[in-house]
Amino acid sequence: MSIDLIGQGEPLPPDFPYEGEWILCPRMFLYVPQEQSPLDPSIPQFTVSLNIGQEDWSFGFDVTRLAAALGATVDVIREANRRGELTLENVFANTPGGENATLKIYVFGYAGKTIDITVEQLAQAGRA
Repeated sequence: MSIDLIGQGEPLPPDFPYEGEWILCPRMFLYVPQEQSPLDPSIPQFTVSLNIGQEDWSFGFDVTRLAAALGATVDVIREANRRGELTLENVFANTPGGENATLKIYVFGYAGKTIDITVEQLAQAGRA
């Protein structure tokens, strides 16, 4: 059973710094990178994030990497997200309840296939 994704497929706001759509509005989104990202899964992937440490923080997944991992094209995955066919099956964290986690695993599904994407935050956000 997948997680209910409120606002899934809705376009990101016009003043948003990335092109893409919401996966879970207003927290998680798919984005199209401005530069081609490496598709090799052994190369670490970083999600993009906005307003970390504020109430309106959000983060995004590179749709090119997600599409490659699911064996589909970017256009197919974006359309699947708009139609609610891209699913978030589960989220695992390295802390109880996911609060203050430094590692989370997001399990996405599409067309009978699932993939795990691990997101690590090794340091707290801040300024130097």
